[in-house]
Amino acid sequence: MKAHRRGIPRLTWFKLAVCICLAAMAASLFTPYPAQIIRALNGEPERETVSGAYPPHESRPAEQPGQEEPAPSVPPAPPRDQEDSRLATPWEPERTIALPPVQYPPFPPVLPTRPAEGAMTNIYELARGLNLKTQVNFQPGTLASKDRETKSNYQMTLTLNVKQPKALTRKEDILKINPKLEAMLPGLPALFKQARVSPYYGQIYVRKQTEIRKNLASLLKLLDRHNYYDTETILETAHPDTGRKLLWLQSEMDVVSDGSDGDRLSAMPDKILKSSFYQPSTSYRWKKRTDKPNPLLKPWQQRLAAYKKTLEKAPAAEKPALRRKIDHAERVIEELKRYSFLISEYDPFIVVPLGVVNQSSSFSPQFGDYAVVIVGDKLYPALVGDAGPRYKTGEGSLRLSQAINPKAGPYSRPVSDLVVSYLIFPGSAEPEAGPPDYARLTAKCQELLNDIGGTGTGFKLHQWEDLLAPKPPPAPPAPKPGTGNAAETPAKNQEKTDAPADKPAENPVPAPSAETVPAAVPSKTAP
Repeated sequence: MKAHRRGIPRLTWFKLAVCICLAAMAASLFTPYPAQIIRALNGEPERETVSGAYPPHESRPAEQPGQEEPAPSVPPAPPRDQEDSRLATPWEPERTIALPPVQYPPFPPVLPTRPAEGAMTNIYELARGLNLKTQVNFQPGTLASKDRETKSNYQMTLTLNVKQPKALTRKEDILKINPKLEAMLPGLPALFKQARVSPYYGQIYVRKQTEIRKNLASLLKLLDRHNYYDTETILETAHPDTGRKLLWLQSEMDVVSDGSDGDRLSAMPDKILKSSFYQPSTSYRWKKRTDKPNPLLKPWQQRLAAYKKTLEKAPAAEKPALRRKIDHAERVIEELKRYSFLISEYDPFIVVPLGVVNQSSSFSPQFGDYAVVIVGDKLYPALVGDAGPRYKTGEGSLRLSQAINPKAGPYSRPVSDLVVSYLIFPGSAEPEAGPPDYARLTAKCQELLNDIGGTGTGFKLHQWEDLLAPKPPPAPPAPKPGTGNAAETPAKNQEKTDAPADKPAENPVPAPSAETVPAAVPSKTAP
């Protein structure tokens, strides 16, 4: 360590003083002193400095010995007589500008004047098809402290004006809606000659009025204009020769998407399984024929368990509603264990108002009755499969709706106008309920049409395909020529079949058509 210290040069005080002196001499070159020294050596006079010649941020140079400061220069004062003359001369403006007088608004009166007579009226068109006409009337009153105590002094009266339609009864009127009906149904004149307006038509509109009166205070729940005028007519008629009864319902078509059947469709999409709107059952049902569980049984059991768990910790005010949900879930689970139902995406069926179906009248349809739906020049066989609201008509399954209009969906109608004819044949249901037989459906509907005059030349019923029926296995490929004797081909194919595969499959995979999973269809009816 000592040898290392000896090798390091030391900075002595002498060297430090020399460095400081050199730095000071170098800095003095940038000061005015060197110039003054040179002028003094040369005998030149010293330059005079003016106090205002230096910028504000710079200081004056220090005074030199023997140097006198010059006296400050003061501007000469103007003569006294000239200044007094300027003060005595009056000022004259160059030009005069005239400003308009200022108009102040009058002060308001202490008491309000009498309100203007007459009503202020505005008309608004709401989203639900309602034309809202608002009218405000102002009337003179007394003191505010007295008028505020009377409720009738500040109130609104809501009046809804609705025109009640009349049922269609003439053949000429139905031909204006669909001119092809006369060519499609040769017995149309005889049917309308015997037709009378069904009491169900008046009952449906009475229920519509009841629904409006009940929800008049809430415009959001009020029946809209489209759904109020959704029934053109409901006629009861019978063919004069055969006596076959017919219930003719003229309306639009909304879409219903409900139903399930574990025997025919054992799997459904998660959107349906987890949906709280999809209804797993239809009014038309039959006893289960296999042990396959309904695909919606497990989700409903999980829902029931969740209701019971919530009931344990729920407050007293919420328990009645939870108990009703538990009762409903238990009934649905019991039905899913015992019955099979129609499936909206696969089965063509229509929906009839609850107050029309299963009534004591001979013209009242029953679940399972046959029906023919006419749209344009097409005839579609269908079943009476479900019941809808008492105040609404015109609903069809998703399978039927998409056959009429491929763009139809759970939230889009296939037809919005009143051009759909529902020909329902009361008392035509099969003695024993069961899954739809599409060949039987077409044949039976054609037989019923023949009872009311048949169909015109060139018009046929739509042929439905059973999308859930198991398809036959594909035929074996034909033997290629030149591969040997044809009699040996089956034996070779049998040997290939008996030979072990790379991955053995003990359980053969069923046909895809029998287990086809439907598209996610919520249960909410199209608006």
